[in-house]
Amino acid sequence: MKRTALLSAGLVVALLATGCSNKKLLGEQAQQITDLQSEVQSLSGDLDSERARNEQIKSKLEAALSDLKTKQRVWTEEKKGLVQITLDGEVSFASGSARISDAGREVLDRIWGVLTNYPDRDVLIEGHTDNVPIAPQYRDHYKSNWELSSARANSVLHYVIKKYGVDPSRIAAVGYGEHRPVASNDTEEGRAMNRRVVITVGPRSKMPKAMP
Repeated sequence: MKRTALLSAGLVVALLATGCSNKKLLGEQAQQITDLQSEVQSLSGDLDSERARNEQIKSKLEAALSDLKTKQRVWTEEKKGLVQITLDGEVSFASGSARISDAGREVLDRIWGVLTNYPDRDVLIEGHTDNVPIAPQYRDHYKSNWELSSARANSVLHYVIKKYGVDPSRIAAVGYGEHRPVASNDTEEGRAMNRRVVITVGPRSKMPKAMP
């Protein structure tokens, strides 16, 4: 009988201890859930804030470029949390040249008139061409479309750094040549679409891998 009483008392103590342990565990789990919910809400708020900021940049760019869209063929869009501005390559550069045209400089001036207000954004400038080989008279300067597209992207980079004092640590240029077409190179219209300069603007964490 005495032994049974002792066993019963021990069982009660064990159950009480287990109950306390479970309560502590449940409390810790509840706190973890609360912390995760707070983190999710914070991330959601950050995403909403970034989305609103991108919309603001895009809206201001469209306003600055509104009268040039048809004449100079320039487009803006939001893509994967980034703002992209596409410039028609034929308008911005003469055939086989990396020298920015007057029309191209006008577009860049309007773009940077907006982007100077967002010094926290990084900028990636991409040069693209069609698949037509470099004409013989230009091969002394550019052996292939890779060199030409890179030279055009770097011309834009140096222009805005020199004129607008852009921090070199937040801007980069890359040339993709003919290897990232957005249309078929089998038609003149498609080739014209592929000859372009793309300026991508956004926070460093979301920028393409080509960004250093």
